[in-house]
Amino acid sequence: MMEQERVELWQAEDIAGKLAVVQRYTGLELLTLDNLGDLQGKTIGFREESFSALRRNLQALHKNDFSLFAGLTIIPLTINGQLRGWLIADSPEQDMTESADCLFRELAQQLKFLLWHEAKIREVEKKHREQFLYDILYHNFASSEEVIRLGRLWNMRLDKPHHVVVVEFDHPLDVDKHVQLLAELDREWMRVLSARFVQPVLMLLRMQLVIFFEDDRKPARSQSEVAAIMADAMAKVKEDFPTILPFSVGIGRLHYSVSEICRSFQEARQALSLGRFRQPENGITCYEDLGVLKLLSHIRTEELDDFTQETLEALMAYDDHNGTELLRTLEIYFQENESLTLAAEKLFIHANTLRNRLKKIESILGTELNQVDVKVRFYVACQALRIIRQTM
Repeated sequence: MMEQERVELWQAEDIAGKLAVVQRYTGLELLTLDNLGDLQGKTIGFREESFSALRRNLQALHKNDFSLFAGLTIIPLTINGQLRGWLIADSPEQDMTESADCLFRELAQQLKFLLWHEAKIREVEKKHREQFLYDILYHNFASSEEVIRLGRLWNMRLDKPHHVVVVEFDHPLDVDKHVQLLAELDREWMRVLSARFVQPVLMLLRMQLVIFFEDDRKPARSQSEVAAIMADAMAKVKEDFPTILPFSVGIGRLHYSVSEICRSFQEARQALSLGRFRQPENGITCYEDLGVLKLLSHIRTEELDDFTQETLEALMAYDDHNGTELLRTLEIYFQENESLTLAAEKLFIHANTLRNRLKKIESILGTELNQVDVKVRFYVACQALRIIRQTM
């Protein structure tokens, strides 16, 4: 490697500049990713199909399994055993000249330091930003005006109404794996939501991903509209990141004051938690749709169990003795808002068969479900049963 090349490489101040120097002297098309797979720099001629293959197979990169990337030369950028990213040339290593290979590897050494330095700066910024967000979510401030003013420094318009969404994986994970997957989920959701909302804010907090975003529409979006957007975003994330583990979403109500963001946050967390009583995995629950579950969640499990046994005991006993699923039929019937068509589809039976089952249920219970007070009692019992099953 000539001294002039080395000097120019050192003089280039950022990643794009360093890649351009090496590309000019070697003809190599280059790309740099950080340890989450986010693009940090790319020369114009780097093939899009190569870039897509790298993004699709991040797990292989993390495992140093480069067999999927034929035609590329990949150098992991590691400092003190910590992976900071990868430098990739869109060319097989054997096709490089000795001088090109030498400059390519010198570039890798410089990028290690540059990525480490930038990561440290981001960590400091992230720490201060997350403390500010934490104070908002837990209302640790004396003046709304001061918070709104500080928010402008982070490019946040906190004088506008904000929705709050909480995302959490559905099954326990070890801490390191949990943090890594949440960081990947953070990246994917930011990419999807940025195309839909003004300045979405994402924050990792206590093994959950908290999202809040300004609603710039008039009238503001309803919770059902936000839920539809979240469902679309969830589908997009799962399409682009098929190995992602099951996760659920809770959505708080829209409040119009920055002082009430904390309230929406708590509502989103409650919606997430109680929503699993309805759908244990991959659920999206709005706080306003929780209904009677909000009340039942504050009652001791022992009292709920006594109520369900008292109300549904005859049906449970009949199912146990006859091997039937009449209790599940009743639960699905209520779950589908008493729609014979939808409930029958979910049970994989004909609507007439469902009618006969409901008549049998009424016979066993000694009552008629078309009476409002009776219907409410058995509906509440079925909801309570969900809570009991989840807490057992």
